[in-house]
Formats: sequence, structure tokens, C-alpha cells
Amino acid sequence: MINVKKDDVIRYTNPIIMNCHRLSTINLDFSIDGVAGSSMMKRWKCTVCGYLYEGPEPPGICPICGADGGWFIPLEAEKTNLPRDMIDTFLLHPVAAHFPNALLPTAFLFLLVALLTGSPYFEHAVFFLLCMTLAVIPVSMASGIHDWRTRFGGIRAGIFYKKIVLASSLLLLGLTAALIRAVLPGLMKEGGGLKWFYSMVLLAMVLITALLGHYGAKLAYQWKKKKP
Repeated sequence: MINVKKDDVIRYTNPIIMNCHRLSTINLDFSIDGVAGSSMMKRWKCTVCGYLYEGPEPPGICPICGADGGWFIPLEAEKTNLPRDMIDTFLLHPVAAHFPNALLPTAFLFLLVALLTGSPYFEHAVFFLLCMTLAVIPVSMASGIHDWRTRFGGIRAGIFYKKIVLASSLLLLGLTAALIRAVLPGLMKEGGGLKWFYSMVLLAMVLITALLGHYGAKLAYQWKKKKP
């Protein structure tokens, strides 16, 4: 029979017990950190430009487009409630601004076809497209000024004044062209200087629309990124 002393048992088994205790403590700490990390970290999406951010809360300002943190939504919410997200994040100005971008180049293309073929149908279509553009321009201007005051704090920057001047010029040119065409329905057939003036006014409107789109893109993707 082998006699084992109590002190020997404690001396040999105590390190094993202590190591097991340390391992269980480490595993417990890791599991707690993992749970805490997974519950704290979320993915957020800017509903204005689509920028993705990871953190417990959305950023105060989007580093890409400069939108306020209130425009961020959890990425999971976008997947589960897309219609609600579309309603909550609807912006009138970008929608209204795209109408002249589409209508005016089409109107000028139809004008070229009318000049080359003499077709009255294309010439009538030009006038209708011009009238539709004139109906949308005030909405685009009003919503743009509203966004400038609310989203950008009405900051006095040259790019905003350029857009306002260009939009005002677009409206005045459109009214001029529509008035000429309304007073002289047979303008394209009769010819003369007014015919080419009318054509140049439409061309100028297309160029102004391109400049407005250019400055709008700078606002959305570049201007705010350069702010400290």
C-alpha cells in the first residue's frame, strides 16, 4: 500500500487547478467581449449617397456628401423596410432637377430633326417639352433653396449662388423661347432671324442644364469632402 501525504497532493494538484481557473476566466472574458462587441457595433448607411459606416452610432456628418447623421439608417433596416426607407428619405430637389436634364436635350434633338426635315410634329414636340420644363424649373429652384438652407445651413458659398443664377437664367431663357413660339407658331417655317435666335436660346438652355448638373455633382461628392 502506497502512502500519500496530504501536502504532496496539494503541492502537485494546485498548479493544475490554478491553470484551469485562469483558462476559464480568459474564456469568459473573451465571450463577454465578443457579445459586447457584436451588440455595440452596427453598420449604418447614408441614404443620401450610400456611404457605409460601422460603429455603435451613426456619424454626426457623412464624410462623403456632408449629410446630417439623421440621414443614416441601420443597414438591416434597409433590407427589411425598403418602401418605408424610400418614403422617409425622399428628396424633391434631385428628382425635380433631373427633369430639365432629360427634357431639354431631347427638345434640342427634336429641334435639329425639325430643322433638317421640316417636320411640324417634331417642332410641336419641342414646344411641349419646353412647356413641361418650365413647369418643373420653379419646383427645382424652390426645393434647391430649401435644401441649401436646411441641409447646408444657408452657408454663403459661391457654388450656391452660381446655381441660383444659372437656374434663374434657365427660367428666363425658357420663358423667352416659349413666348416667341406662342406668338409665332409658324416660326420654323417662316425662317428669319427669330428662328435662329429661338434655336440658340434652346441650345443655351441645354448648356446651362449641363452646368447645373456639374455643380450639383460637386456639391454631392466633392465640396463637402474638402470641408475641415
